[in-house]
Amino acid sequence: MREPDLTFAQRVRSGERLLGSFAFLPSPGVVEILGRAGMDFVIIDQEHSRKSWETVENMVRAAEVSGMAALVRVANIEEKEILHALEVGAAGIMVPFVETADDVRRASSALRYAPDGTRGTCTQTRAANYGAERGRFVDYAKRRNNDLLLIGLIESHKGLDNIASILSVDQGLDVVFIGRSDLASDMGKPGQSGDPVVEAASERIVICALKAGKRVGVAQYTPAECELWASRGCSFLALPSESGFLLEAFSSLRIDVDTRWNALANHQGCFT
Repeated sequence: MREPDLTFAQRVRSGERLLGSFAFLPSPGVVEILGRAGMDFVIIDQEHSRKSWETVENMVRAAEVSGMAALVRVANIEEKEILHALEVGAAGIMVPFVETADDVRRASSALRYAPDGTRGTCTQTRAANYGAERGRFVDYAKRRNNDLLLIGLIESHKGLDNIASILSVDQGLDVVFIGRSDLASDMGKPGQSGDPVVEAASERIVICALKAGKRVGVAQYTPAECELWASRGCSFLALPSESGFLLEAFSSLRIDVDTRWNALANHQGCFT
């Protein structure tokens, strides 16, 4: 049950079970639909499906209009890339291929204003309400430093090997997200995220993260997987992408219609 008046960051950090989806299509409308469907968050992808920052900004707006938190998966751990995502108003960032404690420190620093970080300061951006926060920027910066989420993808053997040091960073990851597809590929099991070796590696990440007091996220492909990973202690669950669901829904519809048409044709053939 959602607690009243909690920020999205507080909901995540409290361990509330949350469900969202990745957004690969450059469509604010589809993002708004996800919000209307009751998703808690959307992860706007800039790693595999690059979009203009103007489009990302409008996708963030669409999420906010529909009462959903907007996160951005950046292409890499680079200060300006992270800054772009934050200035359009994202509630947090997801960084790919976190493999060392230094990766976490660099991302965390880019996320936060001084003295906690090195985020560039501008009072005229959308994130700062176009200048409305200028007179109270000190308080605004402190609030944003606390409210912005840092989500790190563990998706390589190196990240797995360094998981203890990754989790030990102060002001580090809020959510440890298991990138099962890339992890499987890096372990020599491409396309086999359900392989026992990959499953064991994923469970190790979960156990280590929970022991360190971190929240754990993972992509879900079926409702049964949601139940399985929630039972393991994962609370930040993301459906794969809106494009995949559109393909699946329309493919299923097409098969259903063809089946009905074939049945109708066979029935009509009985009278010819």
